[in-house]
Amino acid sequence: MSISQSGGAARDGLDVPPAQDDGVERAPSAKSGAARSGATTQTQAKERSVLGAMVRHSVFRNTMMLFAVTVLNYVMPLVLIPFLARVLGVELYGVYAFGMSLYLIGLLVIDYGFPVHGLYSVVESRDDPERVGRLLSCMLIIKLGLFALLTAALAGFVWYSGLYVEHRLFLMLTALPVLGAALQFRWVFLAVEKSGAIFRYTVVGRVLQVVLVIALVARPEDYLLVPISQGIATILSGALCIGMMYRLGLKFRVPSWKDVIDQLRGASSYFWANVAGANLGFMGVFVLGLVASPAALAIYAAAEQLYRAIRSLYYPLADALVPYMKRSNDTKVMKRLLWVVCGGTFVGVAIGLVIAPQVVQLLFGPGFEGAAYFLRILLLAFLPCVPSILIGYPLLGTMGYGPQINHVVVLAAIISMSTLGLLWYFEALGGTTVAWMIVGSEGFIFAGLMLLLLRALAKRRNGDPGDAISG
Repeated sequence: MSISQSGGAARDGLDVPPAQDDGVERAPSAKSGAARSGATTQTQAKERSVLGAMVRHSVFRNTMMLFAVTVLNYVMPLVLIPFLARVLGVELYGVYAFGMSLYLIGLLVIDYGFPVHGLYSVVESRDDPERVGRLLSCMLIIKLGLFALLTAALAGFVWYSGLYVEHRLFLMLTALPVLGAALQFRWVFLAVEKSGAIFRYTVVGRVLQVVLVIALVARPEDYLLVPISQGIATILSGALCIGMMYRLGLKFRVPSWKDVIDQLRGASSYFWANVAGANLGFMGVFVLGLVASPAALAIYAAAEQLYRAIRSLYYPLADALVPYMKRSNDTKVMKRLLWVVCGGTFVGVAIGLVIAPQVVQLLFGPGFEGAAYFLRILLLAFLPCVPSILIGYPLLGTMGYGPQINHVVVLAAIISMSTLGLLWYFEALGGTTVAWMIVGSEGFIFAGLMLLLLRALAKRRNGDPGDAISG
């Protein structure tokens, strides 16, 4: 007899003799068909329930919103890349790339260590509005103080370095978007899991920036209007950010100087880790800009811009995981994400190695063909970089290994920058060596984080509750 028939009889509690197999194919009984239909319906309902739970999960919602923010932060500027590359030409595009490296250095200093330390601090104090208000005021005071120091340092560099003498005003104008960045508090919205606010003020800033640049920059002589447009857009975006914080009840409170000093000290280790990690992002353009011609710099900068844009696509997931992991310590989610994200990255790198020349030609146009060579090298950095992004602050950082992560990143930076110094001394510094330095640094960081993870797992096996890893 068939399995379905036997199962149906047993469920009905009937004692029936086994049916004779006479070789005739019989249609299934109505009861067994109904049972299968009911089981299928239950399975589909369960799948819809699981999918619905995933969509409603705070990590999923915040990740999707932050991913949209990242698209705006990098895809919208990628709209400008073909435009500026063609309007400015290779030479002025190199000047623009060097100016943007100065802007990114300013952004790094302005943020200090707040994207991580500030996030942790607000998460821990989110139920105390008075405390959060004082934290916000401390951060604003520190950021504006750093902006003043940066502006003075930029003026000294521009007027006394002897580099880009004919473009001094352009380089000074890069301070305008840095001021706008000082008014933005992205991590505060992450801490209270209101990523929609980040999306809204980012939309305003990015769209306005693109509209202003395309409307105002029509020929190479208009290149000064690029940082001016960026400055107007980021300052308005920062003002909108502060307004949204007030609507959520996150208002500035008068802090004590002790509060300011405590925040300055608390965020310092994360700041130095960010400074050290900068060589993995945009410092290559700055370093090459000190020794290479603007035209040669433009070729390498084109590849590094694409590398940074792709790399940034992974940060929304990491940013959304930090508050979730801090609250739940659910490493089952982390394990699944590591397999899925790292597997997808491997496939993406393989495809990118093949189509790199076509991508460069499409985005930058004639004169930038050499950037495909550097892009292929930088794509290899994603193999160790992506697991490091997920294993780092979202997992090990929320387990109390934040300082150790910072030490690994700082050590990688010391090694890579020392190597660059030696290459410069022996006059062997170029785009190829900088690109391979980034790949090597990412590999070093991944190895260091894996050692920390193995240490945490060993403590777990030994029953140390301080480093327990669930799942």
